[in-house]
Amino acid sequence: MNERHNGLLRQYIPKGVSIEQYAPADVLGFADELNDRPRRRLGYRTPAELFDAFLDDVYSA
Repeated sequence: MNERHNGLLRQYIPKGVSIEQYAPADVLGFADELNDRPRRRLGYRTPAELFDAFLDDVYSA
C-alpha cells in the first residue's frame, strides 16, 4: 500500500526531484488533495472522512 501512495505523490513531486524544493505549504496542499480522494479500498470514502469520524468517536467517549 505504501508504494501506491508513493505513486500518487509522484503526481505532484516527480521521481528524482527533492521534496526540499517545495515549500512546506505546497507539501501540505499535496497531502490535503490526496487525503480528499475517495479510495476503493475504503469503500469510496476519503481518508479525511474516516479520520474525522475517528476523531468524532474519540472525543465523544
